This record gives sequence, structure tokens and C-alpha cells, in this order.
Amino acid sequence: MNRIMKWGLRAGLGIVGAAVLAAGGVFAGSEIMRAQKWDKRDDQVSVSRDPAAVARGARLAKIYGCHDCHGADFTGRRFHDDALVTITGPNLTLAAARQTDADLARAIRTGVAADGRGLWIMPSDAFSTLTNQETADVIAYLRGFPAKGQTVANPVKVSFVARVGVVLGKFKSAPSLIEAGLPSALDAGPEHAEGRALSRACMECHGLDLAGLNGALITPDLTRAAAYSPAEFARLLRTGVAAGERQVGLMSATSRARFDVLSDAEIEALYGYLKARAEQTP
Repeated sequence: MNRIMKWGLRAGLGIVGAAVLAAGGVFAGSEIMRAQKWDKRDDQVSVSRDPAAVARGARLAKIYGCHDCHGADFTGRRFHDDALVTITGPNLTLAAARQTDADLARAIRTGVAADGRGLWIMPSDAFSTLTNQETADVIAYLRGFPAKGQTVANPVKVSFVARVGVVLGKFKSAPSLIEAGLPSALDAGPEHAEGRALSRACMECHGLDLAGLNGALITPDLTRAAAYSPAEFARLLRTGVAAGERQVGLMSATSRARFDVLSDAEIEALYGYLKARAEQTP
């Protein structure tokens, strides 16, 4: 009996040891992936301090939700906190004070930080097609905020389960996603080019191809926009009220927070593109 107990104890210790080694491997592997350095593209943009450029940047920052993650004054904001991961948008006023326009443009469009690290959670895959003018305008707006507050030491805090996801490639940094190749929204023709460009505001939640997401965030394919009348679609974007007088969770909240600055012509162009996309999608 003593021999059997010894064998059992050894087996138990072996299992515990293997588990500890595996956990250590997951931690080390995920840290290596999170600290990976990327080539820094020379992303030169011409940033104007003209009030018109700042105003355009403010509008774009609202449409694309910059303040949702980084706070009303860009000093940082915790915007997600659950058992898997806690995410705090970094203090951009401090970053802007010590970084060049090229550094900021690179971070926005490629997800590569000034020191070469890949940014996590940053939706650079959706922002990768921003024009030079749009990127410059956003930077002009950001530089209007004075440097203040504290540096966010650890913007993304991940649990062990989330680290497993990182090691398995379920969660990727922004440059990893871009390097893997990005899907694109259907080109519905030159007459819908403006609407297609505006649809970038939808991509963070509905995917780069607008076909919906089915992961941590579950969202529908935007072919469903074709079921709306132009008036119903405009009301959804301006007030968050969907067809049938419904409130539709994140979409309703996002519409009220971001899309009320869209003009009638822009909403018409976006609706026209989404309707054409739905008609041309097999």
C-alpha cells in the first residue's frame, strides 16, 4: 500500500510539474508575442494646424470612436474589463508630446508603435485605408489637446485563458492582422465609392468585409441594411432607433455616440453602397 501511495504521489507531482511548465510556457510565449518588434514604415503625412483641419479631425475622431477608447480629453480610459482581459486606452496626449507626426500616423494605420512594438486592440486594420489627409487631420486634432495625466503602464492586462488565445493565434496584434492580409468590402462600382469609404466606420464592429463577426463580438452581415428604407436607415444612424422602434444594443449606443455628425448626403451615400453591396452579394 505504501508503494502504491508513493507511486500516486509521484504521478500527482509529475502532473503538477507538467502543468506548471505548460503554464510557464504559455506565459513566456505570450509575452514574446506581445513584445514582438515590427518594421517601422516611413509614414510621412503633412499635418496642418489650420482650424479647418482640426475641425475635420474632430469629426473623424468622433465617427471612428477615438474618444470611446482614449477618453474625452485623450488622457486614457478603461473601456473593457472582464475575466479575460482588461483594456485601457493609452494616454495619447503624452504620446503625442514625444512622438513625431510620422510615429502617430504609423500607429494609426499600421498598428506599430514608435518603439516598433505591435499595438494590441488598436483597430489599425480598419484604419489602414485612411487617406493621408484624413490621417493628418486626426493628428492635427489630437495635437490640440495639452499633455497631461499619467502614462498607462499596462494598457492590456490579460488572463491566463487570454494568453492561451494569444499563443494559439486567436488574438493577434494589429500588425499581425495586417500582415496576414486583410479582407475588403465589396467594390460596388465607382458610383458607390464615397459610400464604400464611409463604411470604414462600420468595420470595427462588422468586419473589414462588412460580413459580420462571430467571436467575442457577434454582429450581423450588413446586407441586412437593404431591408431598411432610406428614412429608417437615417433614423438608425442619427438616433439609434432601429426599424420596428427597437433599441439594438451596441449599434444604438454607437449611432448616438458617433454618427450624428454625418450629413444627409453622407448617410444617403452609405445607404446606397450597403444596398448595392447586398444586391451584389451572392
